[in-house]
Amino acid sequence: MPPAVLQMTNKFSIPRKVPHKSNCVGAAFRVARSYSNPLFRRLRARPGFVSCAKNGLNGSQGGKDEQPKEGSEKVQKPRLDSASNSDAENRPDAAPEPEARADGSQEQANKVAQKSRDLLSLPLRLAATFAKGDAAFLQIRKRKRWWKRGKFPRIPGDRAEDVELPTGAVELWRKMLPLGLIFFCASFNLTILQNLRDSIVVTAAGAEVLPFLSAYAVLPASITFFAFYARLTSSQPPRRVFYLAILPLLAVYVAFAAVLFPAAPQLHFTGLGEAAAAVVPPGLLGAVKLVENWTYSLFFCTAELWGTVVISVLFWSLANDVCSVAEAKTVYPLMGMSANVALVAAGNYIKWVNAGPAAGAGLGASLNLLVATVVAGSGLMCLAKRFIDVRGYYADPAEAKPKPGKGGPKKSKGDGKSLGDSLRVLRGSAKIRNLALLVIGYGVCHRLFEFSWKGQLRVLYPSAQEYQSILSDVSIATGIGTTVLMLCGRVIFQRLGWGAAASATPIVMFASGVAFFGLSTAAQLGLAPLGMSAAALATAGAMAGAVTQVFARSSKFSLFDPAKEMVYIEMTKEEKSKGKAAVDLIGSQIGKSGASWITQALLLTLGSISAALPVTSAVYAGVLVLWLRAVQELNGDLARFEEEKQRRKEAEQAGGGAPGSGSGVTAPAVTNSSN
Repeated sequence: MPPAVLQMTNKFSIPRKVPHKSNCVGAAFRVARSYSNPLFRRLRARPGFVSCAKNGLNGSQGGKDEQPKEGSEKVQKPRLDSASNSDAENRPDAAPEPEARADGSQEQANKVAQKSRDLLSLPLRLAATFAKGDAAFLQIRKRKRWWKRGKFPRIPGDRAEDVELPTGAVELWRKMLPLGLIFFCASFNLTILQNLRDSIVVTAAGAEVLPFLSAYAVLPASITFFAFYARLTSSQPPRRVFYLAILPLLAVYVAFAAVLFPAAPQLHFTGLGEAAAAVVPPGLLGAVKLVENWTYSLFFCTAELWGTVVISVLFWSLANDVCSVAEAKTVYPLMGMSANVALVAAGNYIKWVNAGPAAGAGLGASLNLLVATVVAGSGLMCLAKRFIDVRGYYADPAEAKPKPGKGGPKKSKGDGKSLGDSLRVLRGSAKIRNLALLVIGYGVCHRLFEFSWKGQLRVLYPSAQEYQSILSDVSIATGIGTTVLMLCGRVIFQRLGWGAAASATPIVMFASGVAFFGLSTAAQLGLAPLGMSAAALATAGAMAGAVTQVFARSSKFSLFDPAKEMVYIEMTKEEKSKGKAAVDLIGSQIGKSGASWITQALLLTLGSISAALPVTSAVYAGVLVLWLRAVQELNGDLARFEEEKQRRKEAEQAGGGAPGSGSGVTAPAVTNSSN
């Protein structure tokens, strides 16, 4: 028998006479098991017990107990044999062993439950660090950390341990999972519909039809649908509007795949474009093809409505009803991640459909499978919405935002911002004017580039399924790029400052966009730099265009939008309200429609998108230069504003006034820390 085990048996009054090897093993097993016994844990907590066990394992001779020091009480040796157990049970002060075991199991269960809660809350805390208004962090770190080295603005790097969840992790996950499923399915369907609409319309009618579709088909369809939506909200219960608003879109998709697309040769006005070519200027042939391929145009409009109606209106209205203001900070970043995962999953799914089930079967088979997937995804969305309705996962009325007519402030007639009011605000404030230029620059540049890039893709990939595959690759790269930029965006803002983060999007779009336009124009003109053929130049240009598209879409939510919203921090309440209305009304509308009108003007004068590439590239570069100048001026204005405020604060402190009492400007995210 090993000495350590033998001496341990001495200490615990286990008989030393061990005639058989199995008794030796049994003694060691009983000693080891005693460490996990709840009663032994109680004994171990008594004074002197641990030292007694250690001395036995360290080789004390003869199995004799260690003599107590003078003045100390003699330590009673614990006995673990049957006699000692029976004596312990007979003692009135001894707790029964079953209760001790129950207490130990309850303690273990509590530890497991706490670890589970920690694991559930960890991703929620990490997601909350991506929110841009962490008032708790600002109270700890103080606002001066924002402006380290005098660069505007340096946002605080939130830490997960600084985040306090508004409710329990389990309650948040109960809301997050159905909302995340809805957002995932909506984004998954959006990617499929975008790839389908572009591959069908561009390969059949050419990229010249896109600006006319945006101006003369999508806009009227949006107005008509939102009139229908307004009628639904006024005549139906709020929880039923979600289902009824999706049904018309799904009906059009199913009808197009089952009836309209197979019968397109009979339903289209075949030959209209050829007949109009002798009469209509070449630049207007895109409008003629819009009418000639009217079923494709109808599908394009309804596919374009999915993102606006289902995601922007239905989903975010539902999310705002389900999540309180405090919960939104934690839940919304995770839902953004689910949308990025949906982009990658949808892109891979489209590639699998074209390479597998629909390989060699034509566009019709691919269309049927993809539309069936959209319907199935919509069914999952409705089931998740039904789950939320049945369980009642809606924000507490006390935490919900006040609504007009239900205890909230009523909106006066003068609160609305007209076009004239917005123009006056833009003329009166250089800061708001530069902010509007940022929004206009992004909208115009992205749309101008997109029209030209899709036209070049049609030349390289004339088949609709090939066109779908390349767009799927772009969707996969966009999902991955958005996730990476969302994770790195906070570091970019904190380490490099606002100016670098706001300039990243136009700089990359300028570099890759100029490469796309230059290579595509060289291929069209038959130039051969470095001995490259026209096909190689066109392919390289398309790849440069793919990089531009990926970064433009990825940086929209991770760099561009946060940089834009941070400008409002240092505005007064009145300036913020008027400026946001002016930027949203003027900037967004000009950004969306300006590229369409510019492209139409170029088509009227030059005839086609390919022929207009040199002029389009010049306009594209000019708008980007104006965009970068607006960023620089805005960065300088904000830096001067911060320096002036710092001097005012120092003067007030020197004069004995309250710090910041006369500045007149406070950041909403810092209001709590200053109060």
